[in-house]
Amino acid sequence: MSRTSLVNEWRLLKSKKIRKIVVTTWMIKDKFVKLGVDEQKIEVIPNGVDTKLFTPTPLPDEPVVLYYGTFQPHRARLLLEVVEVLAKARRDVKFLLVGDIPPSVKNRLHRLLGDRVEMPGFVEHDLLPSFIQRARVCIFPQDKSLGRSPAKLLDYMACGRPVVATDVDDSFPLKESGAGIVTEVNPEAMAKAVIELLDDDRLANQLARKGVEYARRYDWNKMVEDYVRLFHDVYNNQ
Repeated sequence: MSRTSLVNEWRLLKSKKIRKIVVTTWMIKDKFVKLGVDEQKIEVIPNGVDTKLFTPTPLPDEPVVLYYGTFQPHRARLLLEVVEVLAKARRDVKFLLVGDIPPSVKNRLHRLLGDRVEMPGFVEHDLLPSFIQRARVCIFPQDKSLGRSPAKLLDYMACGRPVVATDVDDSFPLKESGAGIVTEVNPEAMAKAVIELLDDDRLANQLARKGVEYARRYDWNKMVEDYVRLFHDVYNNQ
C-alpha cells in the first residue's frame, strides 16, 4: 500500500463524519486505539458463519486433510512444509487443497504427492461445505499473527471438522472453543497433531462436537442483528 493510501485511510478513520468503525476482532480495535482512534467510535462485530449452509456431517474414515483459502507466502510456506512431513510420515494420507494456487506451488505439490492431492482451484463459497465435509481433518497453517478473524475456522467447525492450527493470534476461535489442536509454528508439530486426529476417533469426534457448538454462537443471523442494532443506534443519536 502506498504512503498516500495510508494517509488517506488515516484521515478517514479520524474523520468526524465517520460515526462508527466496525472491526471483526478486539485485536484490530486495540491497534486502532493505539493509533489514536477514539475507542467509543469502534465497534467489534465478529465474522459469522451460515450454519444452514455449513452443516456437520460424520467424520469420514478416509484420511483426507483439507485446507482452503489463500496461498500467499504467510500460509503457503508452512503449508508446503506440513504437507511434505505428513506425506513422508503417512503414505495413506490424501490432501484436498482449495483455492487459487500459484503454478510453482501446484507443480511442487504434484511432484511431491502425485495422485494423493486434489487441487480444484477457486471454489464458490456456497460449494465449500461439500469439500470440507470430505475431510477428516482441516488445517490452518499460518506462520505469523495478523490479528484477523479467519472465516475458514468457523466454516471448518460448523461442518464438524476438528482443526489443527498454529499458535498465532488469528487462531483465537480455536483456542476459545477447544475444537482442535493448536501447535507451535512448526511443520513437524502440526503433522504430529494431524496424525493424532486421523488415528484417534474419540478425540477427533470430541473436538468436532465442540466446534459445532462454538460455531452456532456465530451464526450470521446473530451478526446481522448486531449490525441492525448498530444502525439504529447511529440513526437515533444523530
